[in-house]
Amino acid sequence: MTSNTSRPVLLVNGVASNFESLWRRGGWVEKLETAGRTVIGVDLPGHGASKDAVGRDAADLILDEAAKHGSVDAIGFSVGAWAVLLAASEQPTLFDRIAVLGAADMVLTAGLHHEDMQKPLVDGLRSAEEPTDNPMAMVIRTMISDAGNDREAVAGFLASPHRFVTAEGLSAIKAATLVVVGGADMAGPSDLVLQTIPNATGLTLDGADHFDIPSSTQCIEAVETFINAAR
Repeated sequence: MTSNTSRPVLLVNGVASNFESLWRRGGWVEKLETAGRTVIGVDLPGHGASKDAVGRDAADLILDEAAKHGSVDAIGFSVGAWAVLLAASEQPTLFDRIAVLGAADMVLTAGLHHEDMQKPLVDGLRSAEEPTDNPMAMVIRTMISDAGNDREAVAGFLASPHRFVTAEGLSAIKAATLVVVGGADMAGPSDLVLQTIPNATGLTLDGADHFDIPSSTQCIEAVETFINAAR
């Protein structure tokens, strides 16, 4: 068993939030730092500190940071979870333990990550009028404002083509992995993700919808215990 105290923990947000609004405000940073971990935020392109990196792949931002340290742990939510999975599939030796929250199979199996599938949301974000006929766009616009993000930068990220992990890529991941799902997530389960990653365990949060997952006390405590375990 090896100590994990020398490995930093990378935290990767989902669409519309950022490191400060999701992880610091949500108590994750304090909890991990209290346990002795060094925490590093990796904002998605077009978000937070990565506002001007709209055209880049989120996985590349993660890999750039991971390469500085040689070995890292990582926690990602939603789009950030998929970026962590892609990074860990492309450079497996850089990641020791990862936790992915809200990485629903449907995003992969139904191609929801493609930029053409994102067009209604992008149009809703770029609309001068509030898109009252697009409830998800309304939710995301509110989250963007709450996080202090730039709406056009977030829309630009969603409108850009990006690499995405494949099922074959998931099978190449070497990191111990915790897959957290919300029992009431409209995006559905993460069974394919859980079953395809070789060293993965799952946690279902009963009654939690997609956006409830990172604010769940059960989730925070389970992920903190998992990410700080030595192996």
